[in-house]
Amino acid sequence: MSAPEAPVPLSAVALRLADEVGYSVLDWVAQGDLSAAAALDQHVAAVRAALATCRPAEPGTARMAGLVAGHAARTDAGPPAASRARCPDTPFADTAWHTDEAPPLRLLLHYACGFVEAAVRADWWPKESETEAEATDFEALRLAAVCQLIRKAELAAALPPDLR
Repeated sequence: MSAPEAPVPLSAVALRLADEVGYSVLDWVAQGDLSAAAALDQHVAAVRAALATCRPAEPGTARMAGLVAGHAARTDAGPPAASRARCPDTPFADTAWHTDEAPPLRLLLHYACGFVEAAVRADWWPKESETEAEATDFEALRLAAVCQLIRKAELAAALPPDLR
């Protein structure tokens, strides 16, 4: 049995930035931008895949997954494959009867902090633009995916157990 992981602090600034950028992109997608919606679905699948192996008691692994994704977005190889126009490697649901559960909220928050930290270190900053290309860059879409999963996790937590 391994010792529990030391507490990993969450950055209020990183979470605020993730919230502002993520929800503004979700608003953009809600206005009917189909290409952004497709890209968002792929980012959601990528976040799910990255957090699938993380245990809720070990948020440091989720933070590391976010750091890796944020760093990969700015390498010479370009954005990770999840941002390219193709079908995701990770299915959206295991069965047609219900959707997959969102990853635990704790892991999503740590992933967001790691991602923002890596992206900002690589000189990314959200653009103040109304054009689709700037509103839906890789980083903004990834943060929107995290925000969408956070919303799902919060809604699921509010439901009584028999309705989940």
